[in-house]
Amino acid sequence: MKKNRSAARLVILRRLLAQHEIGSQEELVQRLGERGHHVTQATVSRDLTTLGADKLVGEDGSERYVIAADLERHSGAIRNLARRMKEFVNEIGSSANLVVLKMDPGSASPVAAALDAAALDGVLGSVGGDDTVLVITQDPVGGAALAQQLENLLET
Repeated sequence: MKKNRSAARLVILRRLLAQHEIGSQEELVQRLGERGHHVTQATVSRDLTTLGADKLVGEDGSERYVIAADLERHSGAIRNLARRMKEFVNEIGSSANLVVLKMDPGSASPVAAALDAAALDGVLGSVGGDDTVLVITQDPVGGAALAQQLENLLET
C-alpha cells in the first residue's frame, strides 16, 4: 500500500512540475496536500531527487523545479519546431490572442505537429490546415509576444 501511495505521489508531483512554475518545496508540500498526499518537506526533497528534478533559473531571475529528462525532451522539441519553421513558414502574423503562420500548400501539418510537441508556455492550442496554422494563446493579448517568440526561432 505504501509503495502505491509513493508511486501515485510521484505521478502527481511530475504533473505539478510540468503544469506549474513551482520554485519551493513548501509550495509542493501544500499542492500535494491539496491532492490528498500530506507529506513533509523532507519527503518532497527525496521525491524530487527520485524524479531527477533540479532548479532552473529563468531569464527574469525566478526559480522553478524542472525534471531534467523532461527539459531535454522539451529542448529537442523546440529545436525540431525551429527546423520545421525555417523549412516551411513564409509569414507570421498576430492579433489579440491569435497567431497565424502561413506556408506553402501541404506544409501546415508538420509545423502544427512540431508546435504541439514543443508545448510552448502560454499556448492554448493550434489548428493546422493545408497552408495555414492558427495558434491560440491563453493570454487574451498574447498573440504578439508569441509571434515574436516564433520569429526568434526563425532567426536561430
